[in-house]
Amino acid sequence: MFKLLLIWRYFLKKRVAWMAVIAVTLLVMLILVVLSVMSGLVEQARFRNHTWAGDLILTRDSLVGFPYYEQFISRLRHLDSVRYATPIIKTFALIDSTNPLQIVGLKPSDFDGNDAFTRFLKSSPNSDSFSFEVPANVLQRSLQTITSEHKYRGCYVGTYAPKFPLGAPLRLTVFALNSKGVLTGSELGENQTFWQLTEHKTGLLDVDEALLVDFDELQNLCWMAGQDGAPPRANEIRIRLKPGLRPETLQSEITRLWRQFVDETSSNPDHPAGSALLADVTVRTWRQYRRDFIAPMEKEKSLMIVVFSMIGFVAVFIVFAIFYMIVTEKIKDLGIVKSIGGSQWGLAQIFLGYGALVGLVGAALGTTLGWNIVTHSNQIEAWLNKHFQFKLWDPEVYAIVKIPDVVDTTQALIIAAIAILTAILGAAVPARRAAKLVVVEALRVE
Repeated sequence: MFKLLLIWRYFLKKRVAWMAVIAVTLLVMLILVVLSVMSGLVEQARFRNHTWAGDLILTRDSLVGFPYYEQFISRLRHLDSVRYATPIIKTFALIDSTNPLQIVGLKPSDFDGNDAFTRFLKSSPNSDSFSFEVPANVLQRSLQTITSEHKYRGCYVGTYAPKFPLGAPLRLTVFALNSKGVLTGSELGENQTFWQLTEHKTGLLDVDEALLVDFDELQNLCWMAGQDGAPPRANEIRIRLKPGLRPETLQSEITRLWRQFVDETSSNPDHPAGSALLADVTVRTWRQYRRDFIAPMEKEKSLMIVVFSMIGFVAVFIVFAIFYMIVTEKIKDLGIVKSIGGSQWGLAQIFLGYGALVGLVGAALGTTLGWNIVTHSNQIEAWLNKHFQFKLWDPEVYAIVKIPDVVDTTQALIIAAIAILTAILGAAVPARRAAKLVVVEALRVE
């Protein structure tokens, strides 16, 4: 009982101990805020990349693409694990012969209407469905007459692509490649006009610099629709699995099906030589496919953890220095305690318990303060911007709508536990010194 009494009295009476509490509080608050924001950014990056890429991607790192994608997609659609599969064309084009950008061909009819990607596009201005059909009201802005028999095609322009007015006609020029990778078609490139339906913003820089158009239109422009006598080609097949299924568990199965398909195609004499383009097609999970965009943020988070782990040694040193001072100051008191029967372990427990109490109070205060800062970070940012015109977070730079304001409870508890252990570690050496006191020498201290 006397140990608990001494711990409590030292905690209340020794104001210098509150310096250790403040150090632990600030450390916990800082780590919780930074890691919560970084974790939120990483999770947002993962979600956006997953939404854009699908679950599994068959891809060939070439603008030429690969044939027989339709036949393989028909096989995929018979699998119970596959929600949908769709071909993609990715190439580069010039807008009005001056502005280069990436252009992506999609098939709206292949996407599930409840998919996160299509829900995002439906929520865009001037677009109540994921479609490249141009409404009459958009055409009226740029055309004097509307020919109802003509099928106009629209496009979605990325928010970081060159700016054009909504409804503006965009003249696209694509330099086509045949199945052998040789430039073909017009010497000046293949041209077609699209009308801008809306701006899309996925939060992914490379995607938001691109132009989204209809797959069939782009396939014709790129001479990938079989104009050279070879089978139609695509650059990718994106697969969305049914909910609850992990891409990593089905990657090997899809890879096996693809290899089987390639063997059957290559050995079939009815198939032309385009099957040679199938050999280097790979099956990747969305994490592997978008690794170059996710990995930097994950490394930044890991770097932050390392940096703050090093900063944690500061708290250890502060606790050590303060407790060492207390032991030095209270040598005579400790000698009296030991002379009336106090054991070495009992004296050590006083200071270890003291350190645990400092860590517990500091962790509780730091977690509470950090939690409130994180959950109210957007309100704090808005208040600073309103009163001081100081903007902490620019959505245009970070490509996100708001600062991540969710705290991971498990992460917060781990940080608090480490803070308590840190404080106990800082008190360990002074506790050992107190335990090793010789009664006679302690009582002789004036």
